[in-house]
Parts: sequence; structure tokens; C-alpha cells
Amino acid sequence: MSKIKKVLAMLLALAMVLGTTLTTFAAVGELVQDYKSTIIINGLADGDETTVNIYQAVTLVEGDGAYEWVVAEWAKDYIVLNQEKTAYVIENPDGLKEATIPQSPTESQNVTGTTATFADMNVGAYVILASGEKAVYNLMVADTYDASQTYMAAKDAVINAKTSGYNVDKSANDNFISKGQIVTFTIATTFPTFKEVSEDNSFKIVDTPTGLTITEVTKVTIGGATLNGASGAYGAGDDAGNYTIDLSNQIGTTVETLNDNAGKQVIVTYEAEVTADNGYSNTVNTFRNDQKLGEGKTEGFTGDITITKKDENDNSLKGAEFSVFKNDVTEALYFTGSNGVYSLANKDAEGANQTIAVNDSGVVQIKGLDEGTYHFKETKAPDGYSINTNGVTVIIEPDESATANISVKDEIIDTQLSSLPSTGGIGTTIFTIGGCLIMIVAAGLFFASRRKSAK
Repeated sequence: MSKIKKVLAMLLALAMVLGTTLTTFAAVGELVQDYKSTIIINGLADGDETTVNIYQAVTLVEGDGAYEWVVAEWAKDYIVLNQEKTAYVIENPDGLKEATIPQSPTESQNVTGTTATFADMNVGAYVILASGEKAVYNLMVADTYDASQTYMAAKDAVINAKTSGYNVDKSANDNFISKGQIVTFTIATTFPTFKEVSEDNSFKIVDTPTGLTITEVTKVTIGGATLNGASGAYGAGDDAGNYTIDLSNQIGTTVETLNDNAGKQVIVTYEAEVTADNGYSNTVNTFRNDQKLGEGKTEGFTGDITITKKDENDNSLKGAEFSVFKNDVTEALYFTGSNGVYSLANKDAEGANQTIAVNDSGVVQIKGLDEGTYHFKETKAPDGYSINTNGVTVIIEPDESATANISVKDEIIDTQLSSLPSTGGIGTTIFTIGGCLIMIVAAGLFFASRRKSAK
């Protein structure tokens, strides 16, 4: 009996030893799944359909009674472990990104807001790639191992999307315009993310208009909320001609608030007056600190009309003058210019006049016109010619895309006064001749009767 007890005691002791060393016999490289984390990516472009893929590049495994890091085969050329395999360093971020792209993601989401959340992720390090229409995202890495703890522990990872640029959409409410017209422009972009709190952080929208003068910023919204008091200003010196809308005061000044606006849509609306005869070109750039993030451009176009004054023999005539009317408006348009070249103008503009004149070649051109029907009424004919009372009507009609300036040419024919056709038959001519004959005959009879009396 005592021998049986001894055997049982030995078996019990062996079982206890095996129980205490169970982890030592775990399979080498066995994935540790007892620790879970949540990965949150903030600052994605709002309103964009962003695809977020995450790839576990460094995995925590248990082997030989200890925990260690293992780098995925596709990432070994870019991620280096320390000798103890307890820490890693990414040596080539660009190479790692390229190596990651063809891999199958561990998890994937399509989001339209500013945040993507991945829950129940195994402890380790993850490469994150995001793509969308509004932003260009850099490589991101999330680490879910809490090395600050004495014992094994996982931590949640909250990171801000890293971007190298944002798309900028620039549009106008009218792209075929007239000189002096007020055009409304809209800029749509995304508020950028920032790495750290700094007094030097800035976010600026810089507009460079050509053929325009920006008159007023009418509205700015960030994430749909109207920003009261937003405005812009023209620069000086090297910045002369650039119009800057500075939104730097919307960047958070604490770690907690730094990226509160990151990823939100920014919409700026402003008005500008067309100042050029041949349309406008308008380019806008956005800047995070000194880094250019994106560019947008829009163009506007105009029309011009050239009239040549000729006689019936196709010879050009100088000295003709006209008034020009648009559509059904009874008041003539105003122009500035001379020597046969005129530009549409406001009636209050210096030198504005409602009369235009051909040059010595019999040509007159008016510029800075938008679409419509224009009627040229001749108010003065060249010397020796009659006024063409019909004038000429010209239509400027761009296509729907309005992607080019439009030039239209026409002619007005005048007739020489000496060659004017008679009207109503021979008219008074016969009466004039008859009257003269009667006067001659009467005079002859008068003198004949005097002679006879004298005899």
C-alpha cells in the first residue's frame, strides 16, 4: 500500500511540474491572441469615400517560454528588430509602403467620415494605407504593444492621418463673361492634419487671380459650420497680386485640440470683378506651414466682334461711327478705347462713351463681351456716303463648355450719295424745264412787242 502511495505521489508531482512549465512547450512562433486593441485613424477627408487598409507587419509570438517580435516576410527588408527581438525600427518607409501595397490587408474599411475604427486587433505593429479622391495619404504605422508596463499589455492606438496633399476644387458661377462682370468663385478643399502643437503652424489658401480683382469673401465654412468674420487680403512686395485667406487660427493649440478640424471640408466663397478684355485665369494653392498641399484652377472667356465698313465695290471706308445695343436693351453700351479698338466699360469709367468709330482701314473691334445679340447702329456715315439704316446684328453664342474666347466678324455696306437711285419717276425735273422755256418765250414776246410799238 505504501508503494502505491509513493507512486501516486510521484505522478502528482510530475503533473505539477508539467503544469508549471506548460508555456515552455508551446509551439515556437505561436501567435499571441490574448491581448486585443482598438486602432483609430482620425483626420481622413470628410465626404470622401476613403479606403483604409491595415496590414500586420510585426506580430507578437510566444516561443521558448518568452515573447518576441516576428516581422512578416514581405516587410523584412524595411523593418529591423533589435537583438532581443523586443523592439523594431522602420528603416525605409517608402520601400515599406511599396512592399505593402500588393499584400492582402488584415482588415479593410470604406469610410466617408473623418474617422476609421478597427476593433479587436491582435497586439503588434500595423502598416496603414489610405486612399481617396480628396487627399493623398502617406504611410501610417500603429503600435498596439504597451512597452511601458511591467507585464505584457496591449494599448489602443489613435493616430492622425498623414497626408502629403489635398485636392483643391476651384469653380465659378460663370465661365463666359463680360468685362466688368462680378463672378462668384468657390474653393473646396480639406483642412490638413498637423504633427505637433506649434506657434508656427499655419493653414493658408492663396489665390492668384489674373484678369480679376477679388472684392469680397462672402462665406467660409469648416465642416459645414460657418466661420464668422472670415476675410482675405492682397499681399505686398513679392506677394503682390496674391490674395490670401488665412485660417491658421482654426488650428488647435493643445495636443487634445490640435487636429479637431483635420479632415473637415473647407469651402470658401468670394466675389471678383472681371478686369480683362480676354477673360480670366484663376489659380489657388493651399499651404500647411510652408508645404504646398494642393492646387486648383478655373478659367473664364469672353467674346469680341469686328466690323468692317465697306462700299458697294468692297472698298474699306473710314469715318463711320456706331452705337451698339445688346439684346432688347434700348440704351447703348459704353466703351473705352480709340483707333478702332474698344473695350466694354461701365458708364462711370473714365473716358467711357456710347459712340465707337472705325479706324483708317474701316475696321472697328469691340472686346470684353459675353454671350448675347449685339446690334450695331450706324450714327455717322463716311463723307459722300449714306447711313446704312439697317445696321448689322451679330450673335455671340458659346457652347455649353465655354472653353475658349469667341471672335465674330461682319461687314456693313454704305452707298455713295451720287449714285443714289431717283424715286417717283422724273419728278420736278420736267416742270423746271417747262418753266424755263415759258420764261424764255415770254421774254422774247415782251421785247418783240416793244420794238413794234417803237415803229
